[in-house]
Amino acid sequence: MMTSMNYHLLGLFGLIAFTIAYILLLVFCEVLSRKTKVPTEYTRKLSHVLAVLAALFFFPVVFINVGYALALTGLFFVLLIIARAKRWIPSVDNVERETGGSYFLAFGLGSTYLVSVVFDCTMAFTLPLLIFAISDPLAGLVGGKWIKNTASLYGGKTIAGTLTFLFSALIICLLYFNSLFGNPMIALSLMVALAATVAELVSTRGTDNFTVPLTVAVIMIYHQLLGFSLPII
Repeated sequence: MMTSMNYHLLGLFGLIAFTIAYILLLVFCEVLSRKTKVPTEYTRKLSHVLAVLAALFFFPVVFINVGYALALTGLFFVLLIIARAKRWIPSVDNVERETGGSYFLAFGLGSTYLVSVVFDCTMAFTLPLLIFAISDPLAGLVGGKWIKNTASLYGGKTIAGTLTFLFSALIICLLYFNSLFGNPMIALSLMVALAATVAELVSTRGTDNFTVPLTVAVIMIYHQLLGFSLPII
């Protein structure tokens, strides 16, 4: 059994290790952008997805004390502000649209992990991050790069991108619930996918990095408190 001291040492180790790893990730994206001329939109998405996947797999293991996870996301926020002011990472910041997505990503990770720990709901952390790591970049690629000149919705987001987000989120939910409960829980999957899509659609300037995972987390917590009483189709 781990003691309180061991929890703190593990959290401190995670804080240092994640900080170093994130800095190395930003350096990698910067080198990739400069050496290969990969578009900034791709290197930016890559940095977001890898950061989210790292948090998904290691936060619950390393940050048993949630305070260290919050300290880490706060540190990331400060580092990103400094980096943007100094123009250290154009591979992440130099996008055509005005966005604060990287900052909101830090808030999204921290707040989602916090509520999942407070309500003792692992699904409120894992499912939101899976949707964000897969559906968000897919929507951006399909709506912004692969399918040109499609009709736009709110905030300039395309129909193609929004539908991609919706259907990919739905597939993720169906597979996720089926793996946990042996049942895809279609009604709940539809609810989560639709709510996440609406949150993504109405959020502008990168705020979807915060609103999408938190929206999914709230739904998961709500249904856990109800004992997953939503009818299963």
